[in-house]
Amino acid sequence: MRRALLRRASLLTGALAFGTPASASADPYRLRVDSVGYTQSPQSPVGLIVLQGDDKANQYVDGEALVWAGSQSGNADVLTALVRLHDPHNYGELRLGRQLLTVGALRPIHVDGADARLRAPTGTSVEVFSGVPVQPQFAYRAWDWVTGGRVGQIVGQNTTFGMSYLQQRDDGRVSIEEAGLDFASAPASWLDVAAHGAYDLVDPGLAEATVSLASRLGDLRPEVYATQRSPSRLIPATSLFSALGDTPSQTVGTAVMWRMFPRLDVLPMVAARSTDGDLGLDGTFRVTLRLDDRGDGAITGELRRQGSGPDRWSGFRGALRVPVVARVHASTELELVAPDDPRGRGSLWPWGLVALRWAPIEHWEVAAAVEAASTPTATREVNALGRLSWAWGAR
Repeated sequence: MRRALLRRASLLTGALAFGTPASASADPYRLRVDSVGYTQSPQSPVGLIVLQGDDKANQYVDGEALVWAGSQSGNADVLTALVRLHDPHNYGELRLGRQLLTVGALRPIHVDGADARLRAPTGTSVEVFSGVPVQPQFAYRAWDWVTGGRVGQIVGQNTTFGMSYLQQRDDGRVSIEEAGLDFASAPASWLDVAAHGAYDLVDPGLAEATVSLASRLGDLRPEVYATQRSPSRLIPATSLFSALGDTPSQTVGTAVMWRMFPRLDVLPMVAARSTDGDLGLDGTFRVTLRLDDRGDGAITGELRRQGSGPDRWSGFRGALRVPVVARVHASTELELVAPDDPRGRGSLWPWGLVALRWAPIEHWEVAAAVEAASTPTATREVNALGRLSWAWGAR
């Protein structure tokens, strides 16, 4: 439940946060505080508190914290709280505290610990991390730990590759162990090649692999990609869900980003997905018209079809983002989904959002949003989100 609420709050926060408040300050120190409140039954009110700070003078230290301020127990959970020490020349970095790590081709992990990175002038990079898996309310157990790392190398000016390893133990038992490879190259000025994959060493088999080819042809950027995922290998071996079977999926698709005009982007995407022998076709056609050169205002229209998996549907999404007057921005979004199986909930499921952002004075920003929807789990649902931000110092 908390993950779903956090995801929805994050989406609403994104709607509120378009644009950056102006600041004329030349202070070398910067501190920003965002306080977000979200109404959502049965845990309402819930919210997030985001703190960010850095020092522009020496560029050696910065920090951030994200606190989830809503739960059934009434307590707050710290999602991230870390201090980053880094070399301005990008030769070394040390992150201490609670953090979400994405290392090479490995799965993301949430850990309390340390992550150290070193980069040599020869193009060799080494990253090592260690700590304990995050538990809600700091409910740690003995013999819970996670460790791993990555070794990478830059070859020439346009090619990198790396090898990574991860092991996690729950109560002393190995729950996750995997090895990964990642590769990226630009062999020509018009071509990008990338691939990464992770192999599960607990239940031997390919956990995830992706290969993509992308080209740059003037205003066109076509891409072809293929993905293999094994869900049962992407969760801990000690999890109950790992006993429910492995239903891998394979996806092959293509996308073309076309800058048709200086302010108009067109993005068609088509993918074929196979899940447990069930083959379906997914498609998206998105058009974005920017109303100014900076992109502060934009109109987006999107048609989408999900023809794979058990829940198949067709939908439309429209979005408008526009500066109203000085220091005031507004946005609105509308989605209409027509499910193949309506489950007695009607032939159309609507979702709408209206958001307003106002910067009344320097350093302060106020924003609010309201969403309304009809979903498979609720005939009607209305939620609200408010955000109060204070930023001090240099941007």
